[in-house]
Amino acid sequence: MTRIRGWCPSLYDPMASGDDLLVRVKPPLARLSAEQALVLAEAAGAAGNGRIELTQRANLQVRGLTAARLPGFVAALRGAGLADPDPGVERRRNLIPPPLPSPAAEALCRALEAVLAAAPAALPGKFGLALAEAAEPCPGADIMLRLAAGGVTLRLAGGEAVARSAAAEAPAAVARLIAALLDGPPGRMAQAVREQGAAALFARAGLTAGASPPPEEAPAGPPVGPSVGPSVGPSVGALAGGFGLGLPFGVMTVPALGELAALAAAEGDGSLRLTPWRSVLLPGVRRAAVPGLIDDPADPRLALRACPGSEGCASGRAPVRREALALLGLLRAPPPGLLHLSGCAKGCAHPGPAALVLVAEAPGRYALVRHGRAGDAPLAAGLSLAEAAARMEER
Repeated sequence: MTRIRGWCPSLYDPMASGDDLLVRVKPPLARLSAEQALVLAEAAGAAGNGRIELTQRANLQVRGLTAARLPGFVAALRGAGLADPDPGVERRRNLIPPPLPSPAAEALCRALEAVLAAAPAALPGKFGLALAEAAEPCPGADIMLRLAAGGVTLRLAGGEAVARSAAAEAPAAVARLIAALLDGPPGRMAQAVREQGAAALFARAGLTAGASPPPEEAPAGPPVGPSVGPSVGPSVGALAGGFGLGLPFGVMTVPALGELAALAAAEGDGSLRLTPWRSVLLPGVRRAAVPGLIDDPADPRLALRACPGSEGCASGRAPVRREALALLGLLRAPPPGLLHLSGCAKGCAHPGPAALVLVAEAPGRYALVRHGRAGDAPLAAGLSLAEAAARMEER
């Protein structure tokens, strides 16, 4: 069934877009074996438009599919173990794991995936979990968990309070939080927190809310790697556990995925790890260069977020990805934080706030928002790219 725009697509629920159908692939634990990556590359090349997107949930999206080619694509990915055979379970499998999890974190991730698989069908399609270890950055999600030596802390979207749990009891606590959410009015966790408060939701799940703790010490052993910029995370360049390559605007080509698979098989541990910062980690690889991908953590493109715009979405008012690159060439210095160019006021590429937001009004014309979202009231409108660059550099 084709969902209308605004739904969260899955492999079984394609979304109609400006370039035919879009499907989302959710590799278990955000991990592909080299063999699975090659299957995906071949299937995407045969059925899609040759481009593969990496989302903020560490999922993959394939665009440009047609209804006639979709069944073969689905069969290939199911055969490779990249989807649950139950469409309902596949829709609920929204977990962002640590890119290089410890054995304890991997075990907890598998238990959390089982909780999501068993959750009621009424769970909102975009509901998701995220797990981080110790002081590593945690992506936003409906329920965010942090694993450290003392156990697990849990935080709810839209709330600052946290609750604590033993690691072994955390999956059951998440299941009770899901039940508490579904026991109220329909909606996501942030809405429930606004209406009921995080403390009340924790209490209904048998948990005690406390103040947000200070950052915990990093775990024993090497960290994942250096930070590469705002909202980007530790994901590009030489890392303690391997090498990371960034995807400009979260997009890579089918040949690039094939090269990543070859590198993983020849020089790494045979796996590709997907991150919510739109990069691919190759464990065990010391150095990698793939045409079209970013290997320098100082590359200014890592601070860019942009949707396909008019080149891939009926709502887009400008080819924002091409114009985003042109804008970088007009700036005298890298952006002072995350720069988001949106093809319309929906802000799909980055729903959260950014330091600078340009919202397309027409090709080459943008409205400027500072420290906000694409739908916020702009400071200025009708700006050319040169005018936008000048306004962005004002202090």
